Amino acid sequence: LENGDEISLYYLGRRYNYYVYDKKIVDANDVEYITKKYNQPNLTLQTCWPPGTTLKRLLVFAKPR
Repeated sequence: LENGDEISLYYLGRRYNYYVYDKKIVDANDVEYITKKYNQPNLTLQTCWPPGTTLKRLLVFAKPR
């Protein structure tokens, strides 16, 4: 995913559209980004980095437009 990409989520029959605005690679034990409180709706996707390892995390941040 890259900046500007659209992510669509469906929840309870309703569609929610988010747009990627940032991404970061962080240490596996850095949970600051997934526990952070936001003043507006925000979506954080998390996966392992590099793929297939548990060394780091790739975080993708998106917000509604």
